[in-house]
Amino acid sequence: MRFGCRRVSRLMVAGTALLAAAALDPARADAVADFYKGKTVKIIVGFGVGGGYDIYARLAAEHLGRFVPGNPTVIVENMPGGGGVRAASFLHGAAPKDGTVLSVVVQAIAFESVLGNLPGKIDAGTYSFIGRLTSNVEAQFTWHTSATKSLEEAKRKEVIVAATGTTSPSTIVPRMLNETIGTRFKIVQGYPGTAEAALAMERGEVEGMMQSLESLQSARPDWLAEKKIHFIWQLALKPHPDFPEVPAVGQLGGTPEEQSMLRLIAGTADIGRSLVAPPGVPAERIAALRTAFAAMVADAEFRAAAKIRNAHLDPASGETLQEIVAAAMATPAPVVERTRAIVNAR
Repeated sequence: MRFGCRRVSRLMVAGTALLAAAALDPARADAVADFYKGKTVKIIVGFGVGGGYDIYARLAAEHLGRFVPGNPTVIVENMPGGGGVRAASFLHGAAPKDGTVLSVVVQAIAFESVLGNLPGKIDAGTYSFIGRLTSNVEAQFTWHTSATKSLEEAKRKEVIVAATGTTSPSTIVPRMLNETIGTRFKIVQGYPGTAEAALAMERGEVEGMMQSLESLQSARPDWLAEKKIHFIWQLALKPHPDFPEVPAVGQLGGTPEEQSMLRLIAGTADIGRSLVAPPGVPAERIAALRTAFAAMVADAEFRAAAKIRNAHLDPASGETLQEIVAAAMATPAPVVERTRAIVNAR
């Protein structure tokens, strides 16, 4: 089963409505077309060539220009560094604020911004979100030999899980759940990536690991088909429609403070692989880019190209993303401080 197809179909209907709602009046549309005609639009990627962010950026670059008034040429420029922070800083500071530079922004942009971890205390809410190509829902699961097979069981008994670095979600999320809802994850850090964590789990060195649902389905379909794993939670604001029974981190927490903390980290999945513009781009160009994005993700040629690349689509509008980021940036200070303490614990 290839998850997400229903959401793409709904987006096609929603995209038609968005096109009508966001349409510019003729004078403004002509002005936007005059501006973009003959121009080159850059999509900045804060990671190297061939990774997830790069794949979606190049997919968008191939098609977006067909829908932007004036039909500009769209190219990709890689600017790796700091786990995407270098590109985010460039977009916020030095990049032209005229709509000719965009970025597939690092999905933790709002989370890191709220915690004050971005250079210059960048406010993620000042970016203009154009639209999301796909979410990036990760899940914690245990191997079939583990005695822990559910979130409730993880509260009653210790469960050993693999993690990568200290600032990785595979470390931070289990730690936050331990602190908020009383789970008993024992986190073993230091695995270079999911391949090494998977091998350790199969060998019995750890009981569980964390991986994106898309990657899990494409790389380990036998685990799902043969029920070799048990899902414990998924990192999202609400359950993915194809995994409705798996608890979503964004819906957990026993107190308002705990709920706010967990929604903050869960929102990273909903940002996923999203196209954004710098602060200060004229409103009519943002509207045109959002309309173009909605048309692109509903386009049959674009969807066919995504399928060839095995690039899962789970689109969302720029307006929806703007609301998610605004909610994150409005997180109360005590919640931010408690979250920061958990993230920075060693």
